Amino acid sequence: MPFSAFIVDDEPMARGNLIEALRPHTRWADLRDFKSGAGLVDAVVRHRPDVVFLDIQMPGDDGVTLARSLLELCCAPLLVFVTAHSEYAVEAFELYAIDYLLKPFNDTRIAQCITKLEHALDNQSAYDSARATQTAWARETPLDRLVIKSSTSVRFIDVDHIHWIAANGNYVDIHHSEGRHLLRASLKHVLSRLPERDFLQLHRGFVARVDLIREVKASDGERSTALLASGEQLPVGKSYRNALLKRLCR
Repeated sequence: MPFSAFIVDDEPMARGNLIEALRPHTRWADLRDFKSGAGLVDAVVRHRPDVVFLDIQMPGDDGVTLARSLLELCCAPLLVFVTAHSEYAVEAFELYAIDYLLKPFNDTRIAQCITKLEHALDNQSAYDSARATQTAWARETPLDRLVIKSSTSVRFIDVDHIHWIAANGNYVDIHHSEGRHLLRASLKHVLSRLPERDFLQLHRGFVARVDLIREVKASDGERSTALLASGEQLPVGKSYRNALLKRLCR
């Protein structure tokens, strides 16, 4: 049975490149492209594609916003994110879409993606699992683990094991029970996906696990520090101090 796909990208060359890369895969007979998200939801309802390839960064609604709209549909397709920017935290997209493509991609990478898609579409249990994962992401369900990739390994860190996180340029420095690791993502993005009941921002560059904070100490002037169970001290920003004290005094 042939499969169908929509390709959504504001760059004509990017759309053309992806279509040409998909053509040798003979089961993908129905390929349609869109230069923006305008009319995309209606087109998905009418034609019910198996997969939508979504560029992340586009004028108007970006790929993430469009993805949430699509996943509210009863006929929601599988999603593959496409991006030319590694700073979009590819690790996170890999968790919450069936796959991602980092431009420029080659034939081998496309083949890997197609294999994953066809496996899900041919096997009901794999398809149901992929759909359930996408739906959880669309509802912004908190993460239960972070995925940190390097050139030689993929490491999984349980959120329950995280002590504190610090912004570090284009990365965040994650301090956890087994050590520390860097993840390419913004502090704002990571905090938005952590369980709100467990973590709190102390400073524009620091987030900590609430139940590990033992004391909030005033230092010189208006500056404060949070003392953790480990003995480590983290700065507390003036605009965050009242919220922290209120949370700790519950």
